[in-house]
Amino acid sequence: MPLRSSALLLALTALTACSMQDTNSSSDTQAPASPPEQISSLKAVAVTDALPYSSKKAQQWEGLSHEVLSVIQAELGGDASPDIIEVTSIKAAGEALKDGSANIACGVGFSWDRAKELSYSLPFAVGGVRFLTTADVDGTPAELKGMTIGVIKDSVPASVVAKQLPDAELKPFDSPAAALDALKQGTVESIANGALWAKANLDAVPGSKAVPERPYGRAAISCVVNPENQVLLAKANVAIAQLLQNYIDGDEESTTRINRWIGPESSVGLSAETIASYYNAVLSTVTGINTQAD
Repeated sequence: MPLRSSALLLALTALTACSMQDTNSSSDTQAPASPPEQISSLKAVAVTDALPYSSKKAQQWEGLSHEVLSVIQAELGGDASPDIIEVTSIKAAGEALKDGSANIACGVGFSWDRAKELSYSLPFAVGGVRFLTTADVDGTPAELKGMTIGVIKDSVPASVVAKQLPDAELKPFDSPAAALDALKQGTVESIANGALWAKANLDAVPGSKAVPERPYGRAAISCVVNPENQVLLAKANVAIAQLLQNYIDGDEESTTRINRWIGPESSVGLSAETIASYYNAVLSTVTGINTQAD
């Protein structure tokens, strides 16, 4: 039988508590650390037109990242809703976290360079790099050689493509929206971006496809916070773990939250079994507990 959610949360809470203690530890000669600041609401950075993670319709934000933000806000307590700070570039999102104008961003691909400056939560998706393209190519290096490829400045996919496809010409854009417009207008034939993003935006460009079938440089998708904000990181981890466990257990609300954006009936089209298998691996790795154990 699946591990009960309460047991999982106890394990994860203990894990995050140990992490916070290690981060805030001091020598015997130092005064005790002051109590951590309590956080009651989220100030979240969102990059527009970055489906399946974030999109704005009228004045309403939606996407997988906003589903995750909702459960983190619920974990914090109170009736507040996440305060969304709109930015148009990945660089601006990082700066907002560093200067304190925002305290969290979700839907961020893992990179070692970024991990030096920001702290990652548990992942809630896994990505990589695919090409959204109108060209007759299969996404292999040989077919992309010499092609002009749109990339998003300061993004993980831009770095992956620069390293793995040195013979391609990269054209940088400030945001996913700008790159998508260029593809629609025919300024570029391909955009290198997140694997799930490529599939989620197929309908936006008639005649496009997402290639290759197996992404380049697979990476976890998480939330990030300022390294000094370990209280929020711990809360985020508990909320995300609960969401993942509830999906595995077949909870209707949690299943709807996830499947709407990346599940079988979404434009991404992942099977429920694939999603549950990944979530089980995440929880098993982090807690050291097999969530499918008898």
